[in-house]
This record gives sequence, structure tokens and C-alpha cells, in this order.
Amino acid sequence: MDYQERLKNLPPEVMTAFSESFIFLISNDKVQHFPARDLTQAEMIQRVKEKLGEAVTWSLWQGFVIAVNSEETCVAVLPKYYQLDGFENE
Repeated sequence: MDYQERLKNLPPEVMTAFSESFIFLISNDKVQHFPARDLTQAEMIQRVKEKLGEAVTWSLWQGFVIAVNSEETCVAVLPKYYQLDGFENE
């Protein structure tokens, strides 16, 4: 299943759990969340790249910024951000 299908098929419980205080990682077999409450945008980008690798694609999904790794096997959802300002060139 590609990442767009995984996002489309997220359980309602995951969707309602989205919080600005966390980064959510969605892979083929699990959904994880990591604390991000006090992170700046630059720190958030760094954390995402630590988890997904340096080559990520930034876009919007359901009004949230997301990052997709180069293999398209893992997606990071950043509920704290609603615009791509500052993410496009990272």
C-alpha cells in the first residue's frame, strides 16, 4: 500500500489523536508519535530527517504539513504546521 492509501485509511482514533505537541510517523505496519511540544520549526525539520532520512518531500495533507521519505515508505505528519513556509527548501 502506498503512503497516500495509508493516510486515506488511517483509523479515526489516529486522526483524532493528532496534536500539535507530537510528530506522527506512519509506516506500513505502525503509527508512532514523538514529543515535539517545544521544538522550533528548524528542530522539527531536523527530527523528521533523523527519522526519514535527508531526502524528504514536503507537502500538505488534510491541512497538515507532511514529509515523505524518498522510498515513500514512511510519512511524518506535523499537526503543528498548516503551511509549507520554511519547509519547501529543506
